[in-house]
Amino acid sequence: MKVLVLGGAGDMGSGVVEALCGFKVSEILVGDINYERARSVSDTFSRTIGCNTYPVKVDALNVESLREVAVGLDVVVNAVGPFYKYGYRIAENLVRLGLNFVDVCDDHDATLMELGLDQDARRSGVTAVIGMGWTPGLSNILAKLGSRELGLLDSIDIYWVGSAADSRGLAVVMHLFHALIGEVPMFLDGKLVNVKAGDNGVYVEFPEPIGGVKLYYTGHPEPLTIPRYLNVKNRVIVKGGLIPGWQTGFAKFLLRLLRVRTPGGIERLAKVIHRVEGVFRVGGLQLSGLRVDIEGGGRRISYIAMDRMKRLTGLPAALGALLIADGELEFKGIKPPEGAIEDPEAFIKKLEEVGLRILRV
Repeated sequence: MKVLVLGGAGDMGSGVVEALCGFKVSEILVGDINYERARSVSDTFSRTIGCNTYPVKVDALNVESLREVAVGLDVVVNAVGPFYKYGYRIAENLVRLGLNFVDVCDDHDATLMELGLDQDARRSGVTAVIGMGWTPGLSNILAKLGSRELGLLDSIDIYWVGSAADSRGLAVVMHLFHALIGEVPMFLDGKLVNVKAGDNGVYVEFPEPIGGVKLYYTGHPEPLTIPRYLNVKNRVIVKGGLIPGWQTGFAKFLLRLLRVRTPGGIERLAKVIHRVEGVFRVGGLQLSGLRVDIEGGGRRISYIAMDRMKRLTGLPAALGALLIADGELEFKGIKPPEGAIEDPEAFIKKLEEVGLRILRV
């Protein structure tokens, strides 16, 4: 099996590479526009874990550069973020080349654009699962798992919490800012509506050491995709934030104070914050969390996962890629996780077998 990880030298991409190593993939290409970083990551995993990783220089935005490294690939995992900037353009190139792929797209606007490539992907014989990371990804599959037990659902409430001490990527900062500005889609009262990002804060309980944290509406894809595949009567929402909680408030304050409304403004502010992000990591938890509350028929199921952000993201992405490479996902086209994974229980079981603990409360 031969897998190419685009952005494999980055924060989340290296998590995908590590997860593929854990799944004993025979050949992993660490693809990055920065060859020296790709070589460093590849050498590290080859030396410390003993997996077969190989660095390749590739510009994922250039279809000819992709074509040069595409020979003999079974599947591609795209971890190049932020996805509102790069997701559609890379997905379009992969479809054009007829390459099966998984990505970890976590931006709602990019998700709609990628789903718009479905017909082209079918014509090219491409199998693709988008948003197969932490949230979206694990969140969608847990929602589907709960729906199998409860049937008709009243609501799916998805909560995520991240820590500056748990990630080092510029794209993560850019995604957070993008998710906290303007209006974002939520599924409320049985229909898709736009709400103000960063509003409607609620306190959500996680097990220690995270504990209680105030979370807000954030722009993620789940409200767009889940109602298409699961029978939800009333509500699908996503709320998220940072720990410690003051960091979310600080991010909202900066975005409001500086009137950041455009991708260019997001990138400029994110670069400033990223340069001093070490200050925010001091004393922080190297831990992130996901909680999915599912209600239906007068019953409620909650699933909670807490781990390093790169594991929460990398393990589902890697497993999704393996399912495509093994031919277990037989559809052609582009689907979100809840549309692609027919057996969520088996998927979760495989994640648990490699150490991702999921609590049911």
